[in-house]
Amino acid sequence: MNTKVIETGQDLEVTVKEVVADWENPKIQLVRPEGQDRGLIAEVDVDGKVHRFGVDCKLRPAVRDVEKLAAKTASGISPLLVTVQATRPLVEHCKRLGVSCLDLNGRVWLRAKGVLIDREAARGPVRYRTAEVPANLFSLKGSRLARALLSFPGRQWRQNELSEFTGLSQGLLSRLLKHAGKEGWVTGSRGDWSVTDADGLLDTWRAADIWKKRVKVRQYSALEGDLTKLANRVLEHVTGEIVFTQWFAAGLRFPYADVPIVSAYVAETPDAHLAEVLGVREVSSGGKLWLITPKDVGALQAIRRVDDFPIVCDVQIYLDLLQVGLRGPDQAEALRSWDGFRKP
Repeated sequence: MNTKVIETGQDLEVTVKEVVADWENPKIQLVRPEGQDRGLIAEVDVDGKVHRFGVDCKLRPAVRDVEKLAAKTASGISPLLVTVQATRPLVEHCKRLGVSCLDLNGRVWLRAKGVLIDREAARGPVRYRTAEVPANLFSLKGSRLARALLSFPGRQWRQNELSEFTGLSQGLLSRLLKHAGKEGWVTGSRGDWSVTDADGLLDTWRAADIWKKRVKVRQYSALEGDLTKLANRVLEHVTGEIVFTQWFAAGLRFPYADVPIVSAYVAETPDAHLAEVLGVREVSSGGKLWLITPKDVGALQAIRRVDDFPIVCDVQIYLDLLQVGLRGPDQAEALRSWDGFRKP
């Protein structure tokens, strides 16, 4: 099935009429208000009772559009936001403010007196999209911005500071910030960008993150039982930048799960000679030492030192623990629940 590109608001209005005409659950009819040549009313039939909503079609709605709709009162008719692809953060914002929404791909959240309909979009290829593909804030490069924003709570950033810190071009950075602003994660302009919804940003990053696609891990068995001594040997013998993560780093910040593994990001891919120098042996699984080569240098940004050990930022520790088992998710959630999470 080919994906249809919706380019204008008029295209959206025409297409949504065609799409909902085939729906049975819920059954929706879009009509013009009597005596008007603009605007639409959605008549939603639920078990024989019709609920009416005032339709507002937006190609690329932002959080502020939801907030404006929430403030609207039009003859007691509840607002219904109609778009092409409703992102999860946008739907969650609609839920919080009581604004019903639906998209062309089948995502529906409708709230009326005595009625609640919450339906995900159909699985499979996306049937409809807008012409503009938004910048991906959670790609290898894009996540550099998310990491920077989340690692310095309360900071206001100039755009050139963000570009310098992340190494991202001004063009890409502008598109990423525009997207983050539409989702309600940040607010500001070129001189004063700041985070407004850190939890929403981190939750969406977590959902998009795939550990195995952004790292290459080599595991090693070691006779050394003292993790601190093992970590110091890594610092002494591994060349290039070294930054600890996962259980060892979390233990330095907020210990929870006692897991006998030292893991560290290394800038250079380890070779056989390094294993010999460290006194370890490479294994396919069950290693006590994990040396991780990142596919993007962003993972090594916003580092701090604790007890003379360089460790990644709290957000990176959190994400690195979620998909690796060995009580990693437990340690991750304990770290995030800690009062000092993300703080200096």
